[in-house]
Amino acid sequence: MNPKFYRPRFFALFAALLFSLPVISAAQPPNPNEIKKLPPVHYIRSRDYDMRHNALNLKFDWEKEQTYGTATITLAPLVPNLKIINLDAGLMIINSVKLSNGSVLQHQYDEKESRLSINLDKVYPVGEPVTIVVDYRTKGEIVPNTLGFGGGGGIKFIKPTADSPNSRRQIWTQGETDYNRFWFPSYDSPNDFRTSEMTATVEKPMFVVSNGKLLERKDNKDGTETFHWKMDTPYANYLTSIVVGEYAEVKGEYQGIPVSTYLFPNELKDGAISVKNLPAMVAFFSEKTGVKYPYVKYAQTMAEGFGGGMENISATTMTPTMIHDERELLDIDSESLQSHELAHQWFGDYVTTREWSDIWLNESFATYFQALWDENSKGHDFFLYSDVRSNQQAALQTWNQGQRRPIVTKYYTNADALFDTYAYPRGGAVLHMLRKHLGDELFFKSLNHYLTKNANQPVQTEQLRIAIEETTGQSMDWFFDQWLYKMGHPIFEVTQNYDDAAKKLTLTVKQTQKIDSLNEYPQVEFFQTYVDIEIDNQIKRVWIEPKAENVFTFDAAAKPNLVDFDNEGTLIKELKYEKSNDELIYQFKNDKDVLGRVWAMNQLSARWKGKDTNEADKSKIFAALNQATTNETFWAMRRDAIQIVAAPQGNPNAADFAPANYDAATVNALITAAKDSNSLVRAAAISALGLTKNTKYSEIFLAALNDRSYGVIDAASISLARTKDAKYYDALAKLIETDSWKDRIRLAGLNSLAVLGDKRAAETGFKYAGKTYSQAVQSTALGVLAASGKGDARVYPLLIENFKKALADNNFQSIFNGLQSFIRLADPRGQEAFNLVKEKFKNQANLLGFVSQLESQFKKAIEQK
Repeated sequence: MNPKFYRPRFFALFAALLFSLPVISAAQPPNPNEIKKLPPVHYIRSRDYDMRHNALNLKFDWEKEQTYGTATITLAPLVPNLKIINLDAGLMIINSVKLSNGSVLQHQYDEKESRLSINLDKVYPVGEPVTIVVDYRTKGEIVPNTLGFGGGGGIKFIKPTADSPNSRRQIWTQGETDYNRFWFPSYDSPNDFRTSEMTATVEKPMFVVSNGKLLERKDNKDGTETFHWKMDTPYANYLTSIVVGEYAEVKGEYQGIPVSTYLFPNELKDGAISVKNLPAMVAFFSEKTGVKYPYVKYAQTMAEGFGGGMENISATTMTPTMIHDERELLDIDSESLQSHELAHQWFGDYVTTREWSDIWLNESFATYFQALWDENSKGHDFFLYSDVRSNQQAALQTWNQGQRRPIVTKYYTNADALFDTYAYPRGGAVLHMLRKHLGDELFFKSLNHYLTKNANQPVQTEQLRIAIEETTGQSMDWFFDQWLYKMGHPIFEVTQNYDDAAKKLTLTVKQTQKIDSLNEYPQVEFFQTYVDIEIDNQIKRVWIEPKAENVFTFDAAAKPNLVDFDNEGTLIKELKYEKSNDELIYQFKNDKDVLGRVWAMNQLSARWKGKDTNEADKSKIFAALNQATTNETFWAMRRDAIQIVAAPQGNPNAADFAPANYDAATVNALITAAKDSNSLVRAAAISALGLTKNTKYSEIFLAALNDRSYGVIDAASISLARTKDAKYYDALAKLIETDSWKDRIRLAGLNSLAVLGDKRAAETGFKYAGKTYSQAVQSTALGVLAASGKGDARVYPLLIENFKKALADNNFQSIFNGLQSFIRLADPRGQEAFNLVKEKFKNQANLLGFVSQLESQFKKAIEQK
């Protein structure tokens, strides 16, 4: 599953949001001196039978949003004298329970406990199969879950409504963690594998995608078709899925195995380019793991209203937002999401966590193999910057927010709560350390042994450790204990000294982290690890012993120009390493390690902004940063340098935001960067120029409205609007009438008119807030109304009505847009919206922090009104 992007299923989009937001405040701040007790303990679920096969036969009532089904379940007792079979089944009406020969079985259904208890007709010997047929229907209710998959788990019907007349007709399911019980009776825990069949009858021209192989597609001559899918490889219950809709197939293959993407027909022409590398991903992961893709087909299917991606076995369900046209691909692609979900077919499906406490075996591996695809397709620098570093930053940020636990723990509030930073980026970062510790050859050889030894079985973390030890001969207890079963990370303080007479370089490495005495989870006092030290482009590997101080001495004929501790940033750590400004500038300009350059840039940025740095040094630092906006070889660092030298002083959207005032050197650098080959760098430079609110750059902005990159058009239109010059109204309004992929240019026009605040835009806002437009257009148009329709009695009721609907639907983009609209409108009644969102997400500390930031802006806007 991918929140990601950090999967971000999830959930990618939601999770990505949650992982990245700072916690500013919470409704009830925790007592800093209160010991954080461990959550409840969870053990592996006991079972008294072995589920062998579950064959479903389904029909659907679109009006009532109900599923009519029979589940033909084959199981075998694991214990003697088994008389009652308990199945997981929630929100159902049970019509009958019979043996396969038609004999009726007595049953009791406890809806509160989601349990169907079936009295067997006799005692069956241990291991003897018995087949039970359950006739049932669902109650047409959505099951809330905390993962953010379009509003719930179980089975969901999507169809046009009065509020969303353009919605597609679709059915899709979401099983993880334990939500498949709400659309078919089953054993709904991951510690038992079984095979499955899916037979579904739907109206033409609907298509059904499910797990395994499509055995039959039958025309029923009554306007319906029946699809029969079968999965012969055993797997965990939560990975069963069905998606129903109208699709166009993008076909590919890997060594004779079909590799397909099912797109909405109207998006096929422009959107197929987004998935062109999917077969190459299958080949890459097969090569890396040494295990050929293990199923009869791989498919990824778009599901309207679905957030992120879900790795159902051989049939991933995907958010439609992952599909881009050629122009949008200039700025962003969805290959992180696609590769993450594909990697799960090995890590999560082929081997699956036995209990949710080991969910990192699914999610961390998918996160890291997603990173490996980035390394293969986008290069080593991108991999280090966008995956290794980003994973570490997310882990450290979560830790510093006070959300602390080991990656593997039986102590948790509920299964869904484990799908967090520790399961995704923190675990991904640990796998990178494991790879660097073992080396590529032993790392991938160990993973191959782990996969082949445990194929088609549920697994626990210890099985991975044992597989590594069996492959390498190395003891890994200490590594797993340190990084997985305990929590924490090292804080290194590094000092260096060069003895010119002895020609020796000495590094003193202290560990200064402290045990969190208010947290009951097990913790590491001192860490042990290899660390790579770069000395003038030569790499020295040393071993950090688990103690407060380690000292290392190296031969050096002259004082080194560059010493880089933890070359390529392998370790999850905090680092304090005092260097002179000249040393940092040298490293910033000359280090071959992109993360060494990033670290030096951030150190220089802090000193440039610091009060203790003299003006001469500030000028020297600023010159280096400014130069990097155009001279740095890695595009992301050029973009970052722009965002440092042109960082806004305050909130650019606030009414009292003072225009930026750059010196001539910065302006020249930004004008040059506005022509960069990379669209994200161009957009950053144009946004920075826009912060001046100066019309003298308007020709740059106007020209950029014709850029191929949607991101550049976004930046240029907002920058033009920041001038507040009414003469640009027509140019911005013209964007709204321009058709483009998923309304990208129309949205740019609406967003810019909201910033411009011209009252002429009010009627445009009312027009595009109409329900015939997409939700994205509607919510953005409401922002135009908030900015240009102040004093119009129609505006606030329309804003709050749409906001409540977005909140009910878990539409996070519309929720965010709505809160921004209330800030623009500056109507005290808008406090209602903030109260509603704080109540709904009262248990999501990260999200509450973000909402608090917006609420502060709202209150300030009212004061300034």
